[in-house]
Amino acid sequence: MVVRGIMPGVGGSVLRVVELISAISVLLVLLSILCVNTARAQSQQKGDASLGLEYQYIRTGTFYDADFEYDYWTTDSHIALLSGDYTFSDRWTVFAALPYVQKRFNAGALYGGDPHNPNDPWWVDFQPPDKRFIDDEKYHGGFQDLTVGLQFLALDGPLTISPFISYGVPTNNYPFYAKAAIGQNLWNIPVGVAFTFVPYFSDWFLQGNVAYVFSEKPLDVNVDYWLGYLSTGYFFTPRFSMNVFVSAKSVREGLKLSRDFAPPAYVNYPVDFDTEEWWQHDRLLGHRFVNLGIGFDYFLNEKYHLSGSYFRGVYAEQANEIDRAFTFALTRYWGGGRHKELD
Repeated sequence: MVVRGIMPGVGGSVLRVVELISAISVLLVLLSILCVNTARAQSQQKGDASLGLEYQYIRTGTFYDADFEYDYWTTDSHIALLSGDYTFSDRWTVFAALPYVQKRFNAGALYGGDPHNPNDPWWVDFQPPDKRFIDDEKYHGGFQDLTVGLQFLALDGPLTISPFISYGVPTNNYPFYAKAAIGQNLWNIPVGVAFTFVPYFSDWFLQGNVAYVFSEKPLDVNVDYWLGYLSTGYFFTPRFSMNVFVSAKSVREGLKLSRDFAPPAYVNYPVDFDTEEWWQHDRLLGHRFVNLGIGFDYFLNEKYHLSGSYFRGVYAEQANEIDRAFTFALTRYWGGGRHKELD
């Protein structure tokens, strides 16, 4: 997800953005020419494949708005993520991922945490079409969004560059009007590029990705967004490395809670919120956040890979900040193109 400072602002000059992208592209090509292939540069071969299972736990807390902070509830999410890929040529890889999510709303003392209930009596002018109530402090969930995509290895060696495109679609009509909602129930199309760089004769590495995500437009509101991820790490042994990383999301437009919903905000709540916009507010808000974390990778052998991470939010706007989160994953590899140094 995108780091503030490397993501062009919405109102910036298009010419300057193009010049910056061109300059970065030239620099990456020069680096690839100056560097020779190293033992840890991950090439790929036709027939390579992987299958991974990852567990994630995420605790969210305070909701940050431009004018207010709301800190009277939390949520807990437990996620099982199944993902895999298959390389059908020396350059092309297809990948897919499917998360299973269980999420719980935890009420605070103030307002009982303000649960979102589609059966509240103040829904008069607009009647929510989905009456499922899941902010009852119990776990609810199911399969979230299926993602399938295609990645192209444009440059291989110490510096790898791989453009990609994918499509994410909800697997079912899960509820989105709830603090315990497992997602926004919107389709999306990320278009981006991933890279890895291992300097010559070095145990350090740098990797990341950036994507512009075209999103379904609820109520015709543009909620396209940038995602970015940047990590740097060190190989302590050929099998074990640690890294620090930053991830971010930034919706280009979207709405603001305190300014776009019956301002002044919450003066006549909930009566003035009897609208379809409020029913879909979690899909309309301009979410922005930055997370910072630390992780590890350990190759048991050339076929099995353990990884884990811990992270938390350091900035949020129109979003709930992550209080703490951790992940743990096991990945199985097939083929001989990747991690040959471990054979």
